[in-house]
Amino acid sequence: MVDTVKLLIPVHNPLVFDGSRFTPITLEQLVNSRGYGKTFLNPSPTYAKMGKYMPRLTMYKRVRKFGAVTYELAVEFSAPKMLFGNNFDELEEKDFDALLTALQTALHELLGHRFFKPQLAHADISAWHPSKNIVFLDYTSCQTILNTMGKLDVSKTYDFQKTDFRDGHVVHIHANSLDIAFYDKMADLLKAKKSNKRAFEKDSSVQLNLLEGLSEYRPMEVFRYEVRFVGRASIKRAYPDLEQWTFESLFNMKLCQNILLKHWKKLTANVDMLALDVKQPYELLQNYLEANDDVTPQAALAAVAGMLIASQAGVVGLRNTLEARFGKQAWYRIKPLLNAPQAHRYTAFVHIDEALQRFTPTKMSEFLSNIENTGKL
Repeated sequence: MVDTVKLLIPVHNPLVFDGSRFTPITLEQLVNSRGYGKTFLNPSPTYAKMGKYMPRLTMYKRVRKFGAVTYELAVEFSAPKMLFGNNFDELEEKDFDALLTALQTALHELLGHRFFKPQLAHADISAWHPSKNIVFLDYTSCQTILNTMGKLDVSKTYDFQKTDFRDGHVVHIHANSLDIAFYDKMADLLKAKKSNKRAFEKDSSVQLNLLEGLSEYRPMEVFRYEVRFVGRASIKRAYPDLEQWTFESLFNMKLCQNILLKHWKKLTANVDMLALDVKQPYELLQNYLEANDDVTPQAALAAVAGMLIASQAGVVGLRNTLEARFGKQAWYRIKPLLNAPQAHRYTAFVHIDEALQRFTPTKMSEFLSNIENTGKL
């Protein structure tokens, strides 16, 4: 439903908090400073080593007209990581109270102060990332989908934008009012295992323990889709019908689903689905690999070469060439490889669209249980 959230909580007196852990200045130094200022409390790496997820905090000091001073605490966190310790599992509306409790506890540990739940629920939002995990259990490769997404002409759909491609596992679209990210969740987690700085997603270290369990189930691939709104103005433009843009009012599955569907349809509206699986060498190879679980690299390349030659010279021409050089038995070894694979790109896009339409929360324990019991969803 939603991943990253940034709350803005008005603070009357920052000195009620334990401010010694803020950097580069303590809360006491911030209060005694002149003019605008801010200071940060980023969770210690020790928490991650313990497998404990904590929010990032920023205290702002602003000087208004006539010298009035106001303080605001920004609390940024991944909502599913806060509650579940990972963001493979997705939240539901019924999780809201438990999420507030988890956030309340984390803030008390960091600040030595317990916020009331209504303070958190009614806080304004300055970052909001609706998201969806789409699971494939049929050997569909996320990279295949991302290659296609990377070829879309985004400039015709959104105002000024640039698109980043990272190592074949991330497509990140930067537009004027929002960011859109598609990435291979499993590949990104493997990047985080080597170094958090190399991963696209922040704070992945707390969920690295999932890799061992998930890696046993090779058919599973997780395609991650996020629409990222940063700043209150962009959030208000995205949800113009709301009267308030608070944590409680935005924590709504339908609102998140509608945003994700809206931008998915905009991006794919002009995609020729039938053209996704044109019989070029690269497309043929990817589709062949996805259709044949146990194929060797040599057999896959031989099959693609055979299909391309047969499409140019005909099956008879290919057979005659092979038999002339290698004898009749060579043809019977090659012939079973020449069955054209199914159109996986097309079916992958249909699967994503259907998952967004259903918007059923992903629960990794259920997927793993189904895989263990039946080998499929």
